[in-house]
Amino acid sequence: MYNLSSNAHAVLQQLKIQNSVLPTRAQILELLAAYFGYKTYAAFKADSAISEETLKAAILDRVASNTRLVSRLFELSLPESLANQVTKCIIQQLQTAKLESKISLLRIAQDLQIAVGQVRLDSKEIKASHDFLAKSHDAESVLLRYVWQSHDLGSDPDDEDVYAGASAYWYEQRKAGNQLSSAANEWADAYERQLAAEKRLQDFLSAFADTTLAKPNAIEVIEQGAEPNLCCQLDASYLLFLFGRLPTATMTDDFYYEWHYLATLQRPGHESLVELAEGIDNPIELWALYLFGLSNKVDITASNYRLINSYTGEEWDEYGPAEPVGYDGITLPNISDSQKQDAKLMAERMQSLMNLVRQPTKK
Repeated sequence: MYNLSSNAHAVLQQLKIQNSVLPTRAQILELLAAYFGYKTYAAFKADSAISEETLKAAILDRVASNTRLVSRLFELSLPESLANQVTKCIIQQLQTAKLESKISLLRIAQDLQIAVGQVRLDSKEIKASHDFLAKSHDAESVLLRYVWQSHDLGSDPDDEDVYAGASAYWYEQRKAGNQLSSAANEWADAYERQLAAEKRLQDFLSAFADTTLAKPNAIEVIEQGAEPNLCCQLDASYLLFLFGRLPTATMTDDFYYEWHYLATLQRPGHESLVELAEGIDNPIELWALYLFGLSNKVDITASNYRLINSYTGEEWDEYGPAEPVGYDGITLPNISDSQKQDAKLMAERMQSLMNLVRQPTKK
């Protein structure tokens, strides 16, 4: 993979000198990707098989590349007055600058075991990946740095099993120079390890206090047919667990909802799909979720009730008083045949998101 960030920065600096109306850095990245023949910048980043020869061929085929670039410029609703200047700046930059080889974020995610694929980075890749994430500020890199560093935290400082017997009293006694028994020394050691764990945790939370972590674009994929971003290939359930354990101020309700939506699609179950459906107002999207559920042997219109023992709360075994517990299924709204076709397409996109995290079948 290759990194277009420095190229985009250089183009933006050139345009600042010559224009009062400027595209954003994100728009320039989209234009650069289009120049190389990709529909979106997300598609460029996701192409793990990209080679330098492929990129050089696009640069040489000036007419086709320029046509794609101009077409993408109009798709981004940039003013026509910018077209020639943007094209000139991009071509000039690509002629003089060397494309930088990019660390594969997907390989890092696979090494962290939050993406499908058995990958183990060697020592050189680990160092290069660590250095890359340390200086990168895009949301996807920050997310992977968050996961990587969370794995380095060790045990939770509140884990009573790990820090059994931890004693602040004996720790302070030892600091004061008092001689302790073997047992008291163990309790002081446990407390010292607990203090170190607390400091690591606080340093971690401080480091990510004001950072923005990436979130999946699953809803855009479903509604608009957008290219799935890196987050859509990650284990959303595990990341939700991690976010719950190590929350930051930038984790908004919208952030959690996007991850929860993806987690539900990745591991569809009756209760989770019904819960997700209850928060959906769009009737076509609701039908899409219903069709997606059926394709995974889940009917969200069916209610789910069972009997429990009224006294114990356990499954009713035909002895003692019983009471029903559970929840109702979803009532689907009436929609037209054309809307059902739209729902079918959205359901297929939901399935494609689920397939991104499926383990490949062994032959």
